[in-house]
Amino acid sequence: MPKTYTYELTKPRKVNTAVNLLYASLGIGVINSGLMPSELDEFSSSGSVLIDAFFTLGLLWFMAYMIGKGKNWARITFLVFFIMGFPLSIVVLPMYLSLLSLSYTPIILGILNLVQTGMQLIAMVFLFQGESSAWFKAIKQSNAHMTETNAPID
Repeated sequence: MPKTYTYELTKPRKVNTAVNLLYASLGIGVINSGLMPSELDEFSSSGSVLIDAFFTLGLLWFMAYMIGKGKNWARITFLVFFIMGFPLSIVVLPMYLSLLSLSYTPIILGILNLVQTGMQLIAMVFLFQGESSAWFKAIKQSNAHMTETNAPID
């Protein structure tokens, strides 16, 4: 008889909160994309901005969904994307402020950008704390165990 293991697979509250923050961040991204003034798009057509926004928001949704399913690779991939995008979120703030004379939209975009980045940062902290990391490890071990025990015997 194969040895069976039990794992605590109940999703920790911090993981739920992190995933909810990522989904909320996605909502802010949709709002940001809708408010994006054409003045910020000097170097590309508005069609490419929409394609970029659609791709980015789709990727954010996919990462949040997979993290919620306990996929450790998604958690790590999102961390890498966050680290790569964080400097850009800081760099665009002066650009928003330079457009302030055109309308108040850039200041709203800047605030939304800061809120979105803050939500993602908090989500990252929650996802890499001990209880969350242990849950991701337990999910991975549980999936490996299920694969081993459900494999057909030749």
